Amino acid sequence: MSTSSRPPRLPGRHPVRRRALAAIAMLAVPLALAAGNVAFGAGHVSAATVSVAEARYLGEVDGFEQRRLRAVGLLAVAESVLASAELTLNASAGKVLAPAARTTLAEGIRAEQYQLDLVREELKKGYRLVDPAAPVTSRFSARLGFYDAASVLRGHRFAEAADLSTVRAHLAGPVQAVKDAVLAWQTEQKRLAAVKAAKAAAAARAAEAARAAAARAPARAWQAPAAAGQPRAGTARFNKYVWTAGWQAQIDACNGAVDLTGRYGVRVIGEHWSCGGSRFPSSGLITLSGVLSGTYRVGGVAAVLNANTQGTGNIPRGYDLLYQTCINGSNTTMSFTVLTRVG
Repeated sequence: MSTSSRPPRLPGRHPVRRRALAAIAMLAVPLALAAGNVAFGAGHVSAATVSVAEARYLGEVDGFEQRRLRAVGLLAVAESVLASAELTLNASAGKVLAPAARTTLAEGIRAEQYQLDLVREELKKGYRLVDPAAPVTSRFSARLGFYDAASVLRGHRFAEAADLSTVRAHLAGPVQAVKDAVLAWQTEQKRLAAVKAAKAAAAARAAEAARAAAARAPARAWQAPAAAGQPRAGTARFNKYVWTAGWQAQIDACNGAVDLTGRYGVRVIGEHWSCGGSRFPSSGLITLSGVLSGTYRVGGVAAVLNANTQGTGNIPRGYDLLYQTCINGSNTTMSFTVLTRVG
């Protein structure tokens, strides 16, 4: 926080004291000639009386200066505390899960800033009071001038500055709440990053396994007839039911595979990983039933696409049919498995 608005320092420690002493020097000669007393009608001023008034005034000057310096010190400390709170607030922007803690701190900073402004104005007023409070030089009004000036200085207590001692306590709770909120946000970011990394690793392993299985499939797809009573190796043992044609709502219904050809412009059937995609074979013969039917040989994975960065133009072309599912339920790993019609 800037302190450029702080009023300029007085030209010396006790400018009023110097002016007061000058006034006393001017009074010395006439007071001495009168042998310590000057009388004009009912008015009566003695050198001793003036000396007492001067002493009281100079004492008030010292007290005023001490109070002023204490107020300046409290202001400097409060400004430092407020600047630190503002740094915490600014550094937390975009790094909290909810705005409540930052809102509370911002409101607290505004309230304390208002109090600091009151103290700055109070200090300015104090500076303005010093010179007008200097005693007059007339020998007949010197005593009253000292007393009046002393009274003015005595009344300026810098009361607003006393409240600055609580600034740190008022902001401590809101500042800590924001720091805790930032820590919670950082913890959540680490958790999300770990989840993302785990999903990516699992998807990569699944995709690699699918590719490896697809590469081995042609060698096992057609084998010699089995012994009597055993099914032929070329006999389909898996059926996938294609219950309708449509898009997301039909896929979400989880009633079976959905014909997505009308949406993609490419022959594709698909379903969620949790609705059957995780159980779809990586090789061998399968049959389709429902709105699409036939016997197909499962080939390799033609592509694994990221729905967030890729579109229908990235879907492979040139195949009889593709089977789509999101590996581990993530749309960043949408696999497209080749299905070649054989019957």
